[in-house]
Amino acid sequence: MYYPLGWPLSNWMCNFGITLIVRIRVIYDDEARVYIATSTDVDGLVLEAETYDILKKEAEEMIPVLLALNHKRLRAKTAGSLVFRDQIVLA
Repeated sequence: MYYPLGWPLSNWMCNFGITLIVRIRVIYDDEARVYIATSTDVDGLVLEAETYDILKKEAEEMIPVLLALNHKRLRAKTAGSLVFRDQIVLA
């Protein structure tokens, strides 16, 4: 079972071992030649990297830290593992 972080009762669900979903928006800036990641679910998450793989590695390091800082009431382990589901949108 998965439950979005930020929805009502998400802290409670996490404390019972339910996996929380965190959405991250990644865009590629052609001018600066970098990938940029932001999230409305994780306060303070703004990452920039030259490659998508580096960006994913930085996200794996920063998301648990930011979740621990922003959601101190979570008694469960903040992040056991991160799973990336890539979705490409062409505009």
